[in-house]
Amino acid sequence: MIRQLPTFKGYTVDARLKQFRRVDPLWGMEFIDFDTPQGEALLEELVGSINAETQEGRELLISLW
Repeated sequence: MIRQLPTFKGYTVDARLKQFRRVDPLWGMEFIDFDTPQGEALLEELVGSINAETQEGRELLISLW
């Protein structure tokens, strides 16, 4: 089954590889690992925005850890 990865602030969130990714035709590709200062800040914002009351939210939170 093919699943669409979640997005946050213009980044695709790849929990399996622990990265935020963005592709822009003009600026190229950007990869931010979760364990970098910028990645940690984005991850903190993302976790704070997830609704753990929904099945989708619970699944995303589990996949991030």
